[in-house]
Amino acid sequence: MIKRCATSFAISAICGLMANMLIEIIVRAVTGIDNFNPIPPEYMGMFASERIAVEVHILLYGVIGAAFAGMTFIYDYQEIGFFLQNLIYLCLTGAVWIPILTLLWQLQRYPYALAGTLLGYAVSYIIISIIGYRTTKRDIAKINVILAENSNR
Repeated sequence: MIKRCATSFAISAICGLMANMLIEIIVRAVTGIDNFNPIPPEYMGMFASERIAVEVHILLYGVIGAAFAGMTFIYDYQEIGFFLQNLIYLCLTGAVWIPILTLLWQLQRYPYALAGTLLGYAVSYIIISIIGYRTTKRDIAKINVILAENSNR
């Protein structure tokens, strides 16, 4: 679990860094706005320097990724059912990323950024649900094969 969280932390931090860099490069190139920054100024103002704000920003992406990976433990409890697993997973991961989005990044002040970010999380949840469903379906098929073999003996 620690390895999974650490790996997800690193991947998410790097992806967050690359996404923000691409957004900044593309917006500056398309609009000609030389001082565009994809990180909200309200967030930047919370730190002593712009560099520290950006570094913490990258780390926060890692924290969110680690939470998404770490909270998958809920899928080990098959007795609660797949729907409940997904609901609990949504609540647990939301308890991590919602405060980051609202209290730190303050994306609610920027409706387009908030909508895009929420869409990204929705897609993540859909992907995780599909993977979880397929894994559960595969496990049930294996159990059914074992049960069929045991009933033929």
